[in-house]
Amino acid sequence: MSQPFLRAPVRLSLLAGGLLLSQCSLAQSAPVDFDVPASSLETSLNAVARQSSAQILFASDITAGKSAPALRGRYTLQQALQRLLGKSGLTAQERDEHTYLVLPDTSAVKEAPASDSAAVELASLEISSSRLNSDLVPQARQVNVIEREQLEQLRQGSDGLATLLAKSIPGMADSSRTITDYGQTLRGRTMLVLVDGVPLNTNRDSSRNLANIDPALIERIEVIRGSSAIYGAGATGGIISITTRPAGGEPRAQTTLSAVSPLSQLDSDGLGGQLQHHLSGAQGQVDYALDFGARHIGASYDAKGHRIAPEPSQGDLFDSNTYNIGGKLGLRIDDVQRIQLSASHYNAEQNSDYTSDPSVARLPPGSVAARPLSGLSLDEQNQIKNTLLNLEYAHTDILGGTLNAQLYYRDYFTRFTPFDARAVATRGRNVDQVMQNSEVFGSRVTLRTPLGSAGTTELLWGADFNQERSDMPIDIFDPQVYDASGGRVFDKIGKLTYMPDLTSRSVGGFAQLQHKFNEHWSMEGGVRYEYATAEYDDFIPLSESAAVQPATVQGGEVHYDSVLSNLSVTYSPVAGQELYAAFSQGFQLPDIGVQLRNARRGFDIDSSNLEPVKTNNYELGWRGAVGEQTLASLAVFYTTSKLGDVQSFNNGLILTRTKERIYGVEGSADWLTGDERWGAGGSFTWMKGREQPDGGDWQDMTGYRIPPLKLTAYVQFKPSEVWSNRVQATYFDGDDYRLDGVASFGRRKVDGYTTVDLISQYQVTTDDQVSVGIQNLFNRDYYPLYSQLMRNSNNTSHLPAPGTVLTASYTHQW
Repeated sequence: MSQPFLRAPVRLSLLAGGLLLSQCSLAQSAPVDFDVPASSLETSLNAVARQSSAQILFASDITAGKSAPALRGRYTLQQALQRLLGKSGLTAQERDEHTYLVLPDTSAVKEAPASDSAAVELASLEISSSRLNSDLVPQARQVNVIEREQLEQLRQGSDGLATLLAKSIPGMADSSRTITDYGQTLRGRTMLVLVDGVPLNTNRDSSRNLANIDPALIERIEVIRGSSAIYGAGATGGIISITTRPAGGEPRAQTTLSAVSPLSQLDSDGLGGQLQHHLSGAQGQVDYALDFGARHIGASYDAKGHRIAPEPSQGDLFDSNTYNIGGKLGLRIDDVQRIQLSASHYNAEQNSDYTSDPSVARLPPGSVAARPLSGLSLDEQNQIKNTLLNLEYAHTDILGGTLNAQLYYRDYFTRFTPFDARAVATRGRNVDQVMQNSEVFGSRVTLRTPLGSAGTTELLWGADFNQERSDMPIDIFDPQVYDASGGRVFDKIGKLTYMPDLTSRSVGGFAQLQHKFNEHWSMEGGVRYEYATAEYDDFIPLSESAAVQPATVQGGEVHYDSVLSNLSVTYSPVAGQELYAAFSQGFQLPDIGVQLRNARRGFDIDSSNLEPVKTNNYELGWRGAVGEQTLASLAVFYTTSKLGDVQSFNNGLILTRTKERIYGVEGSADWLTGDERWGAGGSFTWMKGREQPDGGDWQDMTGYRIPPLKLTAYVQFKPSEVWSNRVQATYFDGDDYRLDGVASFGRRKVDGYTTVDLISQYQVTTDDQVSVGIQNLFNRDYYPLYSQLMRNSNNTSHLPAPGTVLTASYTHQW
C-alpha cells in the first residue's frame, strides 16, 4: 500500500504525479446542500465530488500540504470549488457540466462570486512549514501519504504508529512491537520525524521518536524515502512528516471510544482502551482546535496465551496509562497573513507488577523466550513526557511569493528500564536506571519566490536554527537487595551522572532552484550549508564513580560543518507517467553523547572521530498509471557514506565508525474497480548493506540496519457505501546475519514470518461509525526481527510477538 485508495479509474489524459480522481455518475448544475468539515484539500475535494455527484479531476501532488475550510450550506458546484480552493493557488476549470479539472492558477487572482449563504467561514491561509511539496515541479523521490480517514482504518490493525508504518511504507524495517524504534530504519538509515515541522529527533538518540505522539492526534502522515538535507540533520534515510489535526471551519466535535483485548488469553490484565475527543471551529478571524484523551495499555500475550515479558533493554509500555492534550489558536490578520500558536503535552507512564526474569540470560541465546516475573518493586518505571510549543506565521505575498516562519520549543523526558550493569566497566558496575532530559529550541524560515514572469522558475530558500540541551542522570540501586529478591526489588541508594549537560547548536541555510522546461521536463537542484557546535563542562564519568579518587574529565567543545547538494531531473513522456533521476546528499550529526557517557580516565574529546555522517544517494524511479485502474511505482537506490554513525558495542567498550554502502529496490501498486467495491495492492522492498571497518574487509551490515526482504499486500471490499472491509498481510523473509558462522550483536540467524490483519468499518449513521480490527488474525506464533536479533544479546530481549488482538472503536460526530 503506497497511496490512499483511488476514487475511480485513472485516465491517461489526467495530470501526472500520484494521480487521484474523484468521480460519481452524474453532475448537478443546480445548487447542492454541502456538509464538508475542515480538512486537507485532497479530502475536501473528494467529499465535494461525492456529495454533488460530480467528477473532479486533480493530481495529488498539487494538493499536497494544502488545507481547506469547512463548507456547509447550499451552493452550486462552481461556488463550492471556489470556496474550497480559496488562496490555494489552484483553480477549477469546467470541462463540461459533469467534469471539473483542478489546476495551478497562473492567472491573476479573481474575486469569488458573492454567496447566497453566510454559513461558510472565509478560507484560512495555509500555515505550513513544509519544504517537501511544490506546485511547480513533481518530487524526484518516492512519497507515501496517509490521510486521516485511512490512518483511522489502519490503526485498527496495528499496535502503534511504528507498526502501522512498517506494514504500510516500502523501505521501512519492521517495528519492535514495544516502545522503541531502535533498528527500525528507512532504507537502512535514520529517519527524521517531524510533527508540524518540529523535529522529534535529538542528538542523544533515545530511539523512542515514533512513540512521542499519540496517533489519535494525527491528521496526515507524509513519508519521503531517501536522503534529504532540506530540514537539516537526521534524514539520511528519509523524512516522516506528521501533521496534527487542524483548526478552523464550522464548529464541530468528534468523540472516539476504543477497546482492546488479546484473544489468545482472555484476561482482565490484557484489557485496554482509549477515550479521545476533538473539537474545532472558528469565530470571525479566529479559529481554534482542542484535543484531549486518555488511554490504558494492558498486558500483552503471545500466541500461546503466555504473558509477554517486559523488554529490559529499550523498554515497553505494557501496563501503562497515557494522557494527551493539545490545542491550536489561529488569527487571520488580513487576506495575506495568518499566525497560529499550538501547544501539546503527551505523558505515558508505566505501572506494572512485572519485571524480566534475569535467569534466562544464562541459557544459550535464542533457546528460550524471555520470561515475566511478578512482584516488581520499582517506584519509577518506563515513562515518556513530551511537551511542544509551536508558533507559526504565514504571509502569501512576499516578493511575489510566500513566507512561512516558525518558532518552536520542546521539553522531553524519558526513563528506561533498570539494568544490571555490574559487568560493564564504563557504567561503574552498578544496578542502575537511566533517564534523559532534553530541551530543544529552534526556528525555521522558508520562502518560495517566483523568478521571472513566465511562472516556470521558483526559488525555495531559507534558514534554520536549533539548540538542544540534554543530560542523562542515573539512579543507583542496592545490588544486594536486587540479588536477594531475584531481580524484583529496586531500592534506590543514590544518583549519578551518566552523561553530563551537553549543549549543541546548529545553524543552516539552503537554496533550492526549481524549473519547469515544458509539460514533459522539469528539474531542481540546490545546496545547503550547516554549521554546528557542541560543548560540555567538567564531569566525573560513570566509569570513575566507584574509584577512591575519581578522575575528572575536562570540559570541551567541538565544531563541525558540512556542505550538501542535490540535483534531479523528471521526465513525463505522457500524462500519467513520470520518470526521474536524482542525486541527493544527507547528513547526520554524530552522537557525541555516546562518546561522553562511555568516557574513561584520560578521555579526550579531540581524539574522538566526530565528523558528520554524510551520505550520497543515487536514485532512479518511475510512478504512474497502468491501464485505467492501477497506480504503481518503482525505485532503485544506492547510498554511500565514508563514515557511518558512531556504533557502540559491548556496552560502550568498543566505539567504531565504518564505510557504508546500501543498495536496494522498492515497488508498489494499488488497484481499484470502477465502482469502488473492490481494491487491492501491495509493495516489495529488498536491500543489501555492506560496511568496512577501519583496516578491515567489507562485511554485511547488522540486521538492526538492513532488514530482510519485505512484502505487503491487501484486499479491500465494500459491499455497500457504508460498509468496508480490508485484509492485509505483511511478510518478512528469513536471513542470516552471522559472520563466519559466529553470532554477534545484530548478526544472528533470523526466521521469516507472515502476519495477517482484518479490518472492518461500518457507517451506522451520518454521525456514527463502528470499526473492528483483528491483528494477527491467524494467531501466528513468531518473533519480530528486533527480538530475534536480541538487543541485550541474551534471552531477556527474546520476546515473542503478540497473538491475536481485537480492537473495537466507536466514533460520534457532534
